[in-house]
Amino acid sequence: MATDLKSHAQGVSLTRFFGGDDRGVCVQLTQKKRELPSTADKFFDSMQLTRAQAAALAADLMEFAQGREVEDFGNSESNSLVDKNSV
Repeated sequence: MATDLKSHAQGVSLTRFFGGDDRGVCVQLTQKKRELPSTADKFFDSMQLTRAQAAALAADLMEFAQGREVEDFGNSESNSLVDKNSV
């Protein structure tokens, strides 16, 4: 069973769902595409995150919001949303 969550981001909806025994409780972020395609199954962009991935992304977004983002010049170890400590 999925549950809609309150979002403070305009145009972004959040949905909590169970991602199975391996992933646990997850969140899906959904946003309507700016340019609508010709097929109905592609009207939205979405991504699904585990709690660990959501926490890591939230930290990255807070750094960006505060003007403290760190540029990445191809360091492959930092390109993954997977928390290596949670695997």
